[in-house]
Amino acid sequence: MLEREGFRKILFVGDLIPSPLAGFGTTLEKIRKQPDEVQQLVRATLRGIQYAKTNKQESVRAIMKWADMDQSFAEGSYEMAVTSWSNTGAANPQGVQIAMEEIKIEQKTETLPDPAKAFDWSFVQR
Repeated sequence: MLEREGFRKILFVGDLIPSPLAGFGTTLEKIRKQPDEVQQLVRATLRGIQYAKTNKQESVRAIMKWADMDQSFAEGSYEMAVTSWSNTGAANPQGVQIAMEEIKIEQKTETLPDPAKAFDWSFVQR
């Protein structure tokens, strides 16, 4: 964003470390009792991502309104974010691995958590 003001971009961490941080979560009970609602949320989210990717100007206007920022900052925010939006809804496997390592450190456990117990990809594979 500040490149427009003459600053040089040195590093964007997202270019080096993929992260599965964008997403949503729910309970196992919700998945068991209302899988259709979860599936609808996943589909709507993926449609929204595709819309945002193919309608940059409208997406930038939405960012400007939502975040109360000027156009140049909204465009920069869009450019930084758009590369991290998944087309399929699935996270980058390397990003999942990094997240599991972070959880291990935070929880002070001996072994890495099992991603299969934290993520249910069945809703994005349909």
